[in-house]
Amino acid sequence: MEKIILFGAGVYAKKYTALLEYLHMDFDYFTDNDSSKWGTALYGKPVISPDELTGFLPCKIIISSTHEIAIRNQLSEMGLSDNIIGLNDLYLLCEQRMNQEIKGNGIVYVDNTIIVDMYEGIGWGGTELWAANLALGLKKKGKKIILLGGVEQTHLEEKYEKLVYRVSEHNTISRMVSMMEQNLPFTFVNNFAGCAFMAAVIVKRKYPDSVKIISVIHNDNKSLFDAHMMLSEYIDKVFCVSNQIRIRMQEIYNFDVKKYDFKEQPIEVDLSCKKEWNTQKSIRIGYAARLVHQQKRADLLPNLIEKLEEQGINYLFQIAGEGKCLEKIADFIKENHLENKVQLLGRLPKSEMDSFWKRQDVFVNISEYEGTSLSMLEAMSYGCVPVVTDVSGAGEFIVKDGNGYICPVGDINEIAVRIKTLSDNREKLCGFGKKCVKIIAEKCNPDKYIEYWTNNVLNFTDN
Repeated sequence: MEKIILFGAGVYAKKYTALLEYLHMDFDYFTDNDSSKWGTALYGKPVISPDELTGFLPCKIIISSTHEIAIRNQLSEMGLSDNIIGLNDLYLLCEQRMNQEIKGNGIVYVDNTIIVDMYEGIGWGGTELWAANLALGLKKKGKKIILLGGVEQTHLEEKYEKLVYRVSEHNTISRMVSMMEQNLPFTFVNNFAGCAFMAAVIVKRKYPDSVKIISVIHNDNKSLFDAHMMLSEYIDKVFCVSNQIRIRMQEIYNFDVKKYDFKEQPIEVDLSCKKEWNTQKSIRIGYAARLVHQQKRADLLPNLIEKLEEQGINYLFQIAGEGKCLEKIADFIKENHLENKVQLLGRLPKSEMDSFWKRQDVFVNISEYEGTSLSMLEAMSYGCVPVVTDVSGAGEFIVKDGNGYICPVGDINEIAVRIKTLSDNREKLCGFGKKCVKIIAEKCNPDKYIEYWTNNVLNFTDN
């Protein structure tokens, strides 16, 4: 019996194990180029070194990574090219399974269903909120909507919960394939390039004229680009949350320009809300994000607080969020006796975020990469002045020395200097804040956003 080995024990391994589960195929090992994983186990399977592969011949190797070209070259140098099972080979097997199991099931095509993927989100962040609001907005326009949600996404507001189709961890792809077949024809809005995306591709292979796939790119991380583009032949349209992302993707991939689309994210603006900027006392700084190293760089928050102290700024820094960096930040605050100047609020529910941003004068973002930060747009809608790193989408809403500041990624000192500028010049702070509200109101109208999706993004035939 040939051994089956998955090459790649990273974040995309879950998709491939789910795909093999759908095919009723077991496998024996993972292998990975990361030596720290050797000798460990993932999903109950040992992780071995690539050097061990030749000891398992004959074997079949499935590349469960976005680094497919590099791994194929590596396996070729090892004389193992003939042992590779490609992703399209797996999809062919999926198609064969469908043909065996579904024979004249009498599908009746009704109005096109829109399936929005929120399933593989990591909580309730910007992407999940975007997906849920898109689903809700299209539902209000009379569209038939299914919002895919995972078991970890609990305590959703009732307006979202009514749209959710829950996906459990057991036999996920099989369940989703079955659900999708019952809702043909459909358009799948792909946010995470995960198991739901694989299920949509399986169904599209069997019903190519009845499935459309829109891949939504939420940040400018190339690994995310690659995850979506691995199955680019099945993608009908790419929607980018910032124009900067769209331009970069067009530069990287040889993709039909007509497939790319972009529209500024929707934000509700309460123009009746009267913002009161703190013109005399401490400047109020707000930060809201996952407190993690990857992408958000929350590990640098203690450095930022140090720089604020060095600048001699009279400030109140409120931090909303939770994550692995929380303990480090809390320890720093305690050790430096900053409890009266820096407050850790934990993860705030959506219902409390409005009042959180109303209280702030400045919005801070120190991320390495983003799409267009939804937190930034929400904060700006309440007149918070953004002082942020130069990530995708920032330049589309911040005018140089006009309504905020864009600083080089990783330059914590520059961020502190800009905050001091606003602290020392409260008239500038107020003027910038008023411009922020105006810009968001003009660019991010939710009704126009849903109208754009209805008339442009979902309407492929006229493109």
